Amino acid sequence: MCPEGGALRKLLLFSLLLVLFFALAANATQTIITFDDLGFDQVVPDGYAGVTWYAEWNAYQEPQDPYNPHSPPFRVYDFLNDGHFTFSTPVVFDGAWFSGYDFATVQFQGYLGGVLQFTSGILAPSDVSTFLASGYSGLVDDIHVLSPSPDFFVMDDVTYEGAATTPEPASLLLLGTGIAGIAGYVRRRIF
Repeated sequence: MCPEGGALRKLLLFSLLLVLFFALAANATQTIITFDDLGFDQVVPDGYAGVTWYAEWNAYQEPQDPYNPHSPPFRVYDFLNDGHFTFSTPVVFDGAWFSGYDFATVQFQGYLGGVLQFTSGILAPSDVSTFLASGYSGLVDDIHVLSPSPDFFVMDDVTYEGAATTPEPASLLLLGTGIAGIAGYVRRRIF
């Protein structure tokens, strides 16, 4: 085996690592809506953070046990047994943080195009902010927050991921052809 073969292997390894880096970067699009930049107590405006809130959610910042925010100072609450919010494009909804009274249990339902995709577990809030995970890794565009006592919990740090940007097969073929071409060129130059 000649030393030039080592250069070819290094080039191929570098190319594969570059492809892996871009694949991982395309999927790392997590977003957390903290509500902390609203500036003052108010109804969360439709379109805030790219989400439709339907004037159901109210943000406030005053300290008040057991309604402790996960990331101070702001958190949101609503007065509906089925409060919801809608994303402008489908997302992978991870969950949100809740605190409040334990009788105000909360649960998510996620919809895509009006069709129910998942129902999460049930969380009994406490004065310590706790994450309620959706438990679903598929796409949704509408999240319902269900509670028998909606005025007795708060929600904070809504977390989701944008739809993964999967390259089209033609793009992958072009990338593979390019890497093979570079490898062939290097091999001809070395041998």
